[in-house]
Amino acid sequence: MITRRSIKELMVFALPIIAGQMGQMMFGVGDIMVAGRYSNDVLAALGTANGIFAPFLMVGLGVSYAIGPIVAKYRGENTDRPEAVFTAQALGTIISFFLYGLLLIVSANLEIFGLNPKIEPMVAQYLKIAGLSTLPMLLFQVYKEYLQAWDKTVYANGLILVFNIINVALNTVMMFGLLGVPEMGIEGAAWATVISRTLMAIVLFVHTKKFREHSYKVDKGLLSEFLKLGLPIGFSTLLEVLSFSTVTVLIGGMDIITSASHNVVLNLASLTFMIPLGLSSAVSVKVGQSYGAKDNTGIMTWSHSALSFSATVMFITAMTYTLIPGILLAFFTDDQSVIAASAKLLIFVALFQIPDGLQVTLYGILRGVGITKLPMIFAFVANWMIGIPCGYWLANSYGMGAAGYWAGLAIGLTIMCLCLGTLFYKKVKHI
Repeated sequence: MITRRSIKELMVFALPIIAGQMGQMMFGVGDIMVAGRYSNDVLAALGTANGIFAPFLMVGLGVSYAIGPIVAKYRGENTDRPEAVFTAQALGTIISFFLYGLLLIVSANLEIFGLNPKIEPMVAQYLKIAGLSTLPMLLFQVYKEYLQAWDKTVYANGLILVFNIINVALNTVMMFGLLGVPEMGIEGAAWATVISRTLMAIVLFVHTKKFREHSYKVDKGLLSEFLKLGLPIGFSTLLEVLSFSTVTVLIGGMDIITSASHNVVLNLASLTFMIPLGLSSAVSVKVGQSYGAKDNTGIMTWSHSALSFSATVMFITAMTYTLIPGILLAFFTDDQSVIAASAKLLIFVALFQIPDGLQVTLYGILRGVGITKLPMIFAFVANWMIGIPCGYWLANSYGMGAAGYWAGLAIGLTIMCLCLGTLFYKKVKHI
């Protein structure tokens, strides 16, 4: 049952998380802004490096999303798990070393991407250095997830916004060589990322340590529980990120205006997606706590409140995309030909706003009750067996071009929404 109180409480809980999600996205935007004022070569190299780095980071973040609902479940059971923070820290460390190892392998074999020879060495240099930030970033994330399980969302997400400013300042100083620091170019951007994320992790660790009494040991059973729930989330996240990356590569082979319009629309869609993504993280904790307390009414109340909130917000974004595309797109470019091409693509983005918002919210609910394996399978089928092939056919055989790929993404996300919705009503309602 949806109540005004549950909607209000969920909004208050979710808003800092949503702001934090947008802040995480703005980290990369800040790097690009500074690089664009340094040189076109560095801008191109940094954009490419971030495109390669992002899927690795998303896998790590996906795995960490298991921590919040599991700790919340134990909280609902009134079971004290003082070893949770140190165990979560071990999880972040293990995953980060694994991801950094893979990143080093990729950075040594960049020729497989067919990059411009002028930027390839810079991309490799950036990945090797910025990859070191994987550890502090994941440690920050596991502390953040732990605090969210205790309804503490403001401090960690506020730190993200503060360090966005610090990151831009460090980028400027280290790339251009200011305040006595030698000019480092793209290497400076990489070190700025490492320093910012390391400081963030240290500050949040100190805050988390003060919050509750902790046991400094790793609980193997709890670590296994984190991995069992988290790995499918990580793979699901990777599958979705790679589907959009694949479409970007395919559209990148078209003309410059089409490619530019796709990138503008992708950035706009990614920004609004942070709202249901943050809501998904919030509802996973609320549902997890109710699940631990064996409160079926609470599970359904939080679930329906989150779904109605998500649908409402995404309906508003869909209408905004449809009614005032020119105003929105003018924030990204002043090229009228790019704006006109982007406006046509936004029609298809508007079509999947509600299904996309609902599917990520449903996934958060399912995480809260420990269901992640089936959604991973659904993500593979919806995105890779249906969405991408349909998009390729519409783009090439049906002659829709870039719009065809976006239509394919809309089809895949709608099917994902239907699958998760069916799973929710079959499994969650009968827990």
